[in-house]
Amino acid sequence: MHILFSLLYAPFVFLSLRYFDLKVVSGIIFIISLIWFFVVFKKGFKEMLFPVFYLGVSFFAFVLDDFMLLKSLPLLISILVSLYFFYSYFKKQSFILLFLEKLKKEVDATEKNYIENSTLFWAWVSVVNIFLHLFVLYNDNINYWIIYTSVGWYFLFGFAFIIQMIHKQVYFKGVKNG
Repeated sequence: MHILFSLLYAPFVFLSLRYFDLKVVSGIIFIISLIWFFVVFKKGFKEMLFPVFYLGVSFFAFVLDDFMLLKSLPLLISILVSLYFFYSYFKKQSFILLFLEKLKKEVDATEKNYIENSTLFWAWVSVVNIFLHLFVLYNDNINYWIIYTSVGWYFLFGFAFIIQMIHKQVYFKGVKNG
């Protein structure tokens, strides 16, 4: 559900502000986020985190009547994701390993070590993402913000995924030969 919101958020905010007041747009985002919150409520804290961010930002944007708050939501979520990557790395509880466990996929010790170390790579990719979000947030061209916050960051992470896969192939080829 978060992916759908991230794809539609920036175009929705931009287009709706052309026709409606900021308070109306903030209120609509708040209501949609509240519904999303109740849908995922029983799934646990992690599932509720994103709707809570949307609720909080839309509430404060409404109260303060500040467009910059709505515009900054993708940046705030990126900061949250980045913190999670770093936390995951330093706690040696890679989110990738947790995901593989849910899929019931077993990995050997070498691959587990590789995955734990690659979490740092993803943490730094997320930091680059934060800087790109800051750039588009403060850039005067709203089109940059719309494109990057809806689909652009997917390209960044997709490119990083390709680099990771190439590195993994080279790394494990070296492990087998070494």
